[in-house]
Formats: sequence, C-alpha cells, structure tokens
Amino acid sequence: MIETTNTDVDLIDFLDLINNALSPLFVEKWRYRYSEKFVKLFQVKVLDSMTNRKPLKIKNLYTYLTKKCKYAPDQVVDFFEQIEIDLYYPLIQGKLT
Repeated sequence: MIETTNTDVDLIDFLDLINNALSPLFVEKWRYRYSEKFVKLFQVKVLDSMTNRKPLKIKNLYTYLTKKCKYAPDQVVDFFEQIEIDLYYPLIQGKLT
C-alpha cells in the first residue's frame, strides 16, 4: 500500500488545477461567460509564469487584463471570483484590493 502525505495530495490537486486551467476544456467552459480571447490571455499569463518560474502577482495580472488588454475591471474581478483565483496559490500570489 502506498502512503501519501497531505502535501502529496495538495501537490497533485494543484497540478490538476493548473492542468485544467491550461486545457481547451477550460476555454470551452468559460468562453460563453467571458470571451474566448479573454480566457486565452489568462492562460498565456499562467503559462508565462510557469515558463519563467516566477509567481504571478494578481495585481499585475489584473493590470494587464484591464489596462493593456482593455477589459472592464468588473469583468476581471468577476472572472477571478468565478475561477476561485485563491486556489492558484502559490503560482498566483497576492490579494486584489
């Protein structure tokens, strides 16, 4: 019998969450509520963060989506709430004020 620690389970859950967030099914699930482009921009930022091996600050992600990509602040905040952005810690860190 294989023993797993709580840390192992947490790591597996986190990897499943990231795998799901980067999958086409994630785009399919959210593209009706948010645009497909919006969801893919989120995926690109998550992938960039993983590629660069640096955590992504939620404030920077918010600024990128609202200022550079010109999405409404309410839409970005709603998206963060719907996908439960806190679950993406430690990849996405910080709090949105």
